[in-house]
Amino acid sequence: MSTTLTIRNLDEEVKRKLRLRAASHQTSMEAEARAILKKAVEEPETIPPPRTPEEMRARIEAVQGIWKDRYGGKSTDEIMKELRGDD
Repeated sequence: MSTTLTIRNLDEEVKRKLRLRAASHQTSMEAEARAILKKAVEEPETIPPPRTPEEMRARIEAVQGIWKDRYGGKSTDEIMKELRGDD
């Protein structure tokens, strides 16, 4: 399967560095961009730990909000029981 991706408004300095990086790997800019994108999406995202209790609370509330919006205010345990078919 072939997919085309067009990147507009690429900064000239980024383009220059990509060209140099591709040349150092003896490959095309397109192949280099594919390799960079592949590596970026395969690496697990690292989220820095919260710095304050308030930041931790905000993260928890953000996740709780997702469940409330999608599952009518049910807790994670209630959702899992429902998905498993537990009584």
